[in-house]
Amino acid sequence: MAINFCLYYQTQENCQYLKNIIDSSRQGKLVESKSLDNLPAHVNSGANAIFLEYPEDNPELDQWIKKIAADPHNPPIFLFFQEISTERLWKALRLGAKECFTFPIRGEEFQEALDRLPLTVTGLELSEGTRLISVLGCKGGVGTTFLTANLAYLLAQEQTGQVLIVDLDLRYGQMVYFFDAKPKYTLIKAIENSEHLDSAYIQSLFFQYDKNLQLLPAPTRLEEAEAITPEHLEKTLRHLKNLRYFKFILVDAGHQLDEINLKALELSDNVILVANQSIPALSNAKKLLELFQLLGLENLNLEIWLNSWQKHGDLTVADVSAFLGKEVKGTVSSDSEQVGRSINEGQPLTKMSPNHTICRDLEGMAQEFLETETEDRKGSWRDLLKFWRKEK
Repeated sequence: MAINFCLYYQTQENCQYLKNIIDSSRQGKLVESKSLDNLPAHVNSGANAIFLEYPEDNPELDQWIKKIAADPHNPPIFLFFQEISTERLWKALRLGAKECFTFPIRGEEFQEALDRLPLTVTGLELSEGTRLISVLGCKGGVGTTFLTANLAYLLAQEQTGQVLIVDLDLRYGQMVYFFDAKPKYTLIKAIENSEHLDSAYIQSLFFQYDKNLQLLPAPTRLEEAEAITPEHLEKTLRHLKNLRYFKFILVDAGHQLDEINLKALELSDNVILVANQSIPALSNAKKLLELFQLLGLENLNLEIWLNSWQKHGDLTVADVSAFLGKEVKGTVSSDSEQVGRSINEGQPLTKMSPNHTICRDLEGMAQEFLETETEDRKGSWRDLLKFWRKEK
């Protein structure tokens, strides 16, 4: 979620410096910047925080800070000093400043200040509904985690709401490496505190990769993974959906079907089954489709995607569809060198090389879910209109 800043500065040099600090944070976004000579009587209504360059003692500026800070409806004030003394720090706090910084500002120090802001300050917007998408590999090595990470990144860049990735590959979860993430907490922490998973707690618990993308990693220890039950997972996922904080929740369901990821599939609005052109992968995919039938899961909203697709391979899309008895929804091109590079560098390929053929294929996948969201909203309005006409 973006934290909108109003910036008030004395010099253009410091204006640019503070703007860079805001832009380098995960959530910060500059919506207004003005000279201290043009301080407004009222703060921009779209602001979540004020960043103000605080020069030598200025009684008029002190009065402005005191007035703005006294109104609980105004956003918190961050002050920036070129140099600071204990006396000036105490004065700033008495005026009502929320945070004080001195040159040079460390990025992690500024990020910690943003993380301390309550969500009521940052203007939380609830999603109209949360779509849960599970991505299941038919076998290891077909690219399930790669597709989940890059699809989530693309959905987050659409700025339609928050996106969460849940790494449900409990024993071998690798999602953190795809984002070079060093999270403090894992899925086990969310399960242990599922009763307290309100919006404010989420902000401190989940790893925020960028403004709209968050990550809930798999447990780091095997004994923690073994302690998770289907009931734990169901309770946590249902709670996250009911919060309406996330627009999309993407679950990396790994490639081994068990009670845990079966529960995730049952709760999902969409299931993506990932395969490739190899005979072992397609054989496994066919067995999974048959197993879903036996388990009474034939009504899963499931689609098949073929990763690492070779256009001139031995099998065509039509061949694969005929073998599986189900239409293939789409293909994602093959480029093992670029995919490997993005994984080793800890960045989604869709971020590193957005114009790559693979990324264009993934954009088609992302667009499908975005269009589904739009159609669902239109359908809701149509149903409401029909009901209203019927009542009349």
